[in-house]
Amino acid sequence: MQDETLINGLLAKREELMRENAELRERMAVLANDIEAIDRVLDTCGFKGELDGKTPRQARIVLFYRNELRQYLLAELRKAGRPLTSRELACLVCQCEGKDAKDRRLLSDVTRRVGCALRKMRAGRVVEGERTSAGQVWRLSV
Repeated sequence: MQDETLINGLLAKREELMRENAELRERMAVLANDIEAIDRVLDTCGFKGELDGKTPRQARIVLFYRNELRQYLLAELRKAGRPLTSRELACLVCQCEGKDAKDRRLLSDVTRRVGCALRKMRAGRVVEGERTSAGQVWRLSV
């Protein structure tokens, strides 16, 4: 009985720590995104000084590796149960990665990549696209 109480207590503590860890990771991703945005504004304003922790700007942010984006998009389309726009899917990608979907540059970059992936999947007859008043919407092929 005592071992059972100990195990249940440890499992509860572990769950609490895992939740806190996930929240901290998400918060760190938001902060990193904000710092990157401030660095971009400083660069635009002509700031030439040294900044602690500034990473060289990459042309492309790697959010997904080979086929991960495709698998993620298919899973989200399955979960949604309704057609989604490329922008809606891009917002979901940003949320999944802990990035700020309000960052216009990031969102337009992710939307472009999502649209490209979906067009390739449409060519493979995995998804179907349709123009509506809301714009291009995507759903799984029947």
